[in-house]
Order: sequence, then C-alpha cells, then structure tokens
Amino acid sequence: MTEPVHLPPLRGDFRVITCLMPAGRGAAVMEALRSEQGVVSVSVHHARGIGTHSLRHRVYSDEKQVLTAVVVAEQGDAVFELVYFTAGLNAPHAGMVMMGHAFRAAGVALLPLVGEDVQ
Repeated sequence: MTEPVHLPPLRGDFRVITCLMPAGRGAAVMEALRSEQGVVSVSVHHARGIGTHSLRHRVYSDEKQVLTAVVVAEQGDAVFELVYFTAGLNAPHAGMVMMGHAFRAAGVALLPLVGEDVQ
C-alpha cells in the first residue's frame, strides 16, 4: 500500500509568489523549487507583449514567462529568494518578483509516475 499524501490545510496563512522572467528560464526555476524547497504548487506560462522605449518611443515586442507558486507562510521568504536568484532577476531589466498573502489554498495530489505500481 502506498503512503497517503499529506497536503497543507485548506485554510491558513499562505504566500503567493509571482515572477515575471525572461522566456526560457521557467523550467529551471520550477526544478529548483521542487528539488531545493519541495514546492510542487507551481505553474509557469508564456506571455508576449509590446512596450515602448522611454526615450525614443520605439515599439518593441518582448516575451516573458510568468511563474506562480503557493507556499506556506513560513516558507515564503526562502522561496522568494530562491526564485529571485534562480531566475536571474539580480541583473538589470531582467524581470520582477512579487509576494502576496493568501488565506486559502487547494492542494493537488501528485499522480504516480508511469510504471509505478498503484494499489
């Protein structure tokens, strides 16, 4: 028999971390969150938009990846710092990361890997 999955409580003190980073870095950040902090409630999606350069008002297009993670409050600062440095946001004009409060979260049970015995 497999061990039961222990999910965080539905109500409590959680942190929602949202990061806008250059395209192509999302998978590395997700893997770092999983392996170093044990975070599995992460999603990444691709975004594209246009902006203007402030001096000459030139229009340019830009592609980013948006990462969203939900963690328990005690883990928030460590995950925020990990995302900041893993995504390379310590370089100028690389993106941004934000953290907010959430009082409810729904856990997602992990599915077994292909070839794993399910009982």
